Amino acid sequence: MDGQRIFVPSRQAEATPVLLPGMSGSATQFVWSKLAAAKWEEEWKETLRYLGETRLAVFELPGGKRIRLELYGLGKAEAGDLVAHFGGSIRPMKPEAYLAAGAGKREPLKIRNRLVIVESAAQAKEFPGRTSIVVPAGAAFGTGDHATTATCLRMLSDLAERHRDAPWDFLDLGTGSGILAIAGRVLGARRVDALDFDADSVRIAKENVRANGGTHIVVKRNDVTAWIPARTWDVVIANLFSSILVKAAPAITAAVAPGGALVLSGILRTQEEEVLAAYRPRFVPERIVHKGKWVAVLASRSETS
Repeated sequence: MDGQRIFVPSRQAEATPVLLPGMSGSATQFVWSKLAAAKWEEEWKETLRYLGETRLAVFELPGGKRIRLELYGLGKAEAGDLVAHFGGSIRPMKPEAYLAAGAGKREPLKIRNRLVIVESAAQAKEFPGRTSIVVPAGAAFGTGDHATTATCLRMLSDLAERHRDAPWDFLDLGTGSGILAIAGRVLGARRVDALDFDADSVRIAKENVRANGGTHIVVKRNDVTAWIPARTWDVVIANLFSSILVKAAPAITAAVAPGGALVLSGILRTQEEEVLAAYRPRFVPERIVHKGKWVAVLASRSETS
């Protein structure tokens, strides 16, 4: 990845849906595969994130120095663009490959002393003292494994404790799998709104909300860079690209109620100052967490700003 420029394709080129086993559809889909150095794993995940949070699988190869990246459910044009810009190879995708891609064992993720993120209802039974959220294996982002999502979950748990004596509403920007939206409701939010630009993420988030028995959670597709919030929320989490956090700063700022809390995540260390500058002076950072290359910020909005 060193020296490579990030490729941002046109979303108008092709919009081929991901077909899961049991879904109808005749279009041939493809798998893109590439070997890479393990040290660049996070950069590859960030670069490929635009293709949807559930398509990417990362396999560690023997020795720990190399990884294999695989992207599933690609249309022919998408696959061709990836080869043209990043190399690698493509092959037709078998119907069962999508779910098998990420079916490796994932350890439960415990959040404070309240929640546990598991991949099956059976696994949830191992944690009787915690409220469980079931997110099936297979997603590279949004399962809680990624540092940005895990940190957001912990900050959300802390904010829920802060609001336990009063009703509060929660907005999840860049919802991905919907895990933060579900957690917000479980932790006591009166109403949760969740937005994402990616159509596949919106669909999957809705499926996960239903699977977890979520109520008072509204998931919608929206482009935050063109969005004008019609109301405010007590807690807002924006887990997005740094460039989007900067561009959408006026809208995100307007979405936070005076006295409310904002979590900014998905920030690389090299972009931390630029993002913080976009939200000053209206927001005062309370806590900044560094996890590897990633940064998450918990900030509060003053009552008068």
